[in-house]
Amino acid sequence: MSIEPGDVALLVMGGKKFLVTVKGGGTFHTHKGYIRYDDIIGKPWGTVAKTNMGSEVLVFKPTTADIMEKLGRRTQIIYPKDAGFIIIKSGILPGSRVLEAGSGSGSLTIALSRAVGPRGTVYSYEKEERFLKVARRNVNRFGLGNVIFHRGDVRHRVDERDVDAAFLDIPDPWNALKAVHEAMRPGAVLTIFVPSYEQIRRTCMTMKKSGFSDPEIHEILIRQIEYSEERTRPATRMVGHTGFVIFTRKILTDY
Repeated sequence: MSIEPGDVALLVMGGKKFLVTVKGGGTFHTHKGYIRYDDIIGKPWGTVAKTNMGSEVLVFKPTTADIMEKLGRRTQIIYPKDAGFIIIKSGILPGSRVLEAGSGSGSLTIALSRAVGPRGTVYSYEKEERFLKVARRNVNRFGLGNVIFHRGDVRHRVDERDVDAAFLDIPDPWNALKAVHEAMRPGAVLTIFVPSYEQIRRTCMTMKKSGFSDPEIHEILIRQIEYSEERTRPATRMVGHTGFVIFTRKILTDY
């Protein structure tokens, strides 16, 4: 596959990454010169381009992780380390129907959209119009047509029924459990992302009265390894605490 006008590309130069939209006649400027998009259009992904000052620029097709990390944002995003675990543990597959709240900047929305594929649907709720605009813009940038946005509050109402999985990233998820329970198919996995221990406690205590199974709670940490001819060692900086991930399943019971 070759690079075409309108494609989103990942440019890597000197260890720095840039997510850009390729436009005929356009240029991308850096502190080490600029590249002309016309010089890479029609070339294969993985091409090594050069700026007008001779610096090398690697041109890649961005992965989901690249997109999530470099996405324009107005809120804290869900990081790839958490998103991958969430998708696998939730049983999300191509064709799944997934409920998400809130949309935030659309980082997880994009990951979910790519996971469910064109036969699936992501229903994304966000009560703040300013965040919804950012999420819509980010999702539309990648041509993802399987996302339906709602401006709404899942603590009060969810329109969908029998969704295959649900995800909550809101300050008080315990107040949304009843409405979300009604939207899920029996046995479906609910994932909740919270940053604090107090939110874990309140959520899990409410969960037992709201038709959900005993939860699993995880914290995911990731650290890169640095290498050189002299030594190989763990990086001194790492992506540490971003939040806690709670998993539970809908059960059928009177409550």
